[in-house]
Amino acid sequence: MAHIAVVDDDLPILELMAQYLRKEGMQVTTFRHGVGLADWTRRNEPDLLVLDIMMPGVNGLALLTELRAFTEIPIVMVSAKGDEADRIIGLELGCSDFLAKPFNPRELVGRVRSLLRLVGAKQATDTVTDRSRAIEAGNVTLDPDYRRVLVESTELSLTSREFELFAFLLGRLDRPFGREQLVAQIWQYDFMGDVRVVDDLVKRLRKKLAEASSTISIETLWGFGYKATVKP
Repeated sequence: MAHIAVVDDDLPILELMAQYLRKEGMQVTTFRHGVGLADWTRRNEPDLLVLDIMMPGVNGLALLTELRAFTEIPIVMVSAKGDEADRIIGLELGCSDFLAKPFNPRELVGRVRSLLRLVGAKQATDTVTDRSRAIEAGNVTLDPDYRRVLVESTELSLTSREFELFAFLLGRLDRPFGREQLVAQIWQYDFMGDVRVVDDLVKRLRKKLAEASSTISIETLWGFGYKATVKP
């Protein structure tokens, strides 16, 4: 039985989401705010989180950042604003999917089930070798087990999406990838937003690599996408 945590300060919406998820045989824990949610998640390790953006106190985007520092479980963000900027920021910070209110509860159930299937498939296909092999190129070492990136002795502070993008490109040096390919690889679900969200991700990653004097660069292939290469 999948354990789902649902966080929303709007009680009728919170109860409706919980009702539909429970009808599908899922265990649901509800919260009216995000205070203490990160600690609860560490202790209880739910399979998926549904997280509202606009809440009093700690908002959903701040919570998302805190959660992604220690967990990779799927997180579905919901927002009453329906703002494209919220969608892009949420995806960049590491949310797995995004729903704008009002939405059909059945759509939420469908997306939750889809994300749970993706996680199950990924766990089934991951191998010990793939997960434990460090990647070394130029003066950079990337450790997938500990999700660390070192430039010589300097550790980079990367968001979840930045790490996933860099790991993917670094493991395939000099091979070009289109934006659509990168979105499919990093987000691993049907992405309905602007694929140029990748551009912002690359921009931030380049800045961090440059500040650490990395010999790895991410080159732009105009009109197509990006590739990682070692500077000459």
